[in-house]
Amino acid sequence: MWQGRPCHARGFATCRRRRERASLARMSEPGLESPYAWRLAVVSMLAIAVGVGGLYLPVVAMAPMAAEFGNQRQIPSLAYTLAYIGTGFGGIAMGWLADRLGPRWPVMLAGLMIALGCALASRSGALGLLASYTLLVGLLGHSGTFAPLANNITGWFERRRGTALAIVAVGNALGGFAWPQVYRFLLPAWGWRQTLLAYGLFAGALLLAAGLYVRPPPGGRLGRHAPREDFHRLPFRSPFVMGLLGAAGLGCCTPMAMPLVHMVAFCGDLGLPAARGSEAVSLILLVAVASAFLGGRVIDRIGPLPTVLIGSSIQAFAVIGFMTWVDDLASLWLFSAIMGVPFIVTVQGYALILRDFYGPHLAGWRLGYIMLFTLCGMALGSWLAGVIFDLTLRYQGAFLAGLAFNVLNLAAVGLLYWRWQRVK
Repeated sequence: MWQGRPCHARGFATCRRRRERASLARMSEPGLESPYAWRLAVVSMLAIAVGVGGLYLPVVAMAPMAAEFGNQRQIPSLAYTLAYIGTGFGGIAMGWLADRLGPRWPVMLAGLMIALGCALASRSGALGLLASYTLLVGLLGHSGTFAPLANNITGWFERRRGTALAIVAVGNALGGFAWPQVYRFLLPAWGWRQTLLAYGLFAGALLLAAGLYVRPPPGGRLGRHAPREDFHRLPFRSPFVMGLLGAAGLGCCTPMAMPLVHMVAFCGDLGLPAARGSEAVSLILLVAVASAFLGGRVIDRIGPLPTVLIGSSIQAFAVIGFMTWVDDLASLWLFSAIMGVPFIVTVQGYALILRDFYGPHLAGWRLGYIMLFTLCGMALGSWLAGVIFDLTLRYQGAFLAGLAFNVLNLAAVGLLYWRWQRVK
């Protein structure tokens, strides 16, 4: 006969040890504003920068890609556009997925889909290229990076939330600046197909590793049901708020795309070399990265709504400058630098506006919804500027249309700010 403790005593001791281990595990978990939280912000930024890289290869390799498709430049251009549209719609689904499974799985899915999409596109004709870029690189790939990671990082910070989000938000601009330089180095030696395949393998491996590092914030609850958002602090009814924020996203990014996409052609009209246009685009992106950190500090001090209003006003001034004052290299660089100031600040502001409105248990699909409108604005701005130029043979009309969209942004954000001040 066994002479030790009774069975129920052994069971009680086992349960107690398990509770103690669980308590120690909770105590060892990183908290808000912890070193892990800052490392997570950097990892998220790098993941976004890597995930966006595939979208830029058709832009840099447009000539050699078009040469394989009957000298039709519309094929690589359409691949770029469709990938952005896919990213916009996919961001809503990836935000929903992150709410239920955590941000890790959208990021890892993005790595797998980008690797698969680039591998298929590198071996396909025109139709396969467009399908791979739309469905795999965009809809199921790049969409799994920005919205889930940006929404996730806001839960890891309280006092320095704007600064942390700035680190994450510069990923798109950093990728937009870095990857074209990498492609220009690789394309002459490897060609666009091998370069695309190499990018896909690299991005897939890095995003899988980044996904393993990512975890939801302390107190974040995952499950089959939607997060319990707080609707008591909304300035208007929720559908109207989301409509205003969607209009704001469309209104800010439509004029933003016009000088960014048409800068080289605009410089040609001014009698400046095409290289100056490329330098002006690089200047916009570099200023955007630098101003994102300053914008994060401003958001931490005065809040996201007034910061977005300031950024939108700066952009309106830059658009007026391109329309009326830019006529030489000095003015081109001046207003390019001004245009870069709100480039990232407004987007990071939208993420924090949503958190202010809906509370800490914000549904991830909402940021994906806003990103859909911002990406549609980028696509609309680049297309609309070309249409207006073809009709008028000048870019002044395009910038005037861009200014009208900027006014739409100011009106939408201004209305939200006015009402928010009254109800908060």
